[in-house]
Amino acid sequence: MVVVREHKSNYPNPVCFDAGDRLLVGEQDTEYPGWVRITDQQGLVGWAPLDYIELAEDGASGVALKFYSARELDVEPGERLTFKYEHCQWCWVEHDTKGAGWVPRECLDNA
Repeated sequence: MVVVREHKSNYPNPVCFDAGDRLLVGEQDTEYPGWVRITDQQGLVGWAPLDYIELAEDGASGVALKFYSARELDVEPGERLTFKYEHCQWCWVEHDTKGAGWVPRECLDNA
């Protein structure tokens, strides 16, 4: 994949959780449906896929179903990335020197 639009992360300390971790759950994202604001066990706040979480009856907490990292990559137009998978309009990609992370789908082209 090729980056066609710059992306800079707004989250220098991304949330992260393992299966079985307890999470606080907030509002759902209106720009990217399928994502929800969470607070992880370290107190970090960020976005996570809603279907990675088993919600409690109160809807304000839940348990992680699998590992997740909210690490985003800062990318520039023209950079080449290796696509791994897409989830709710975000792609998990790898860069040769920057490592792996999320980039919004609209910043990428399949070329």
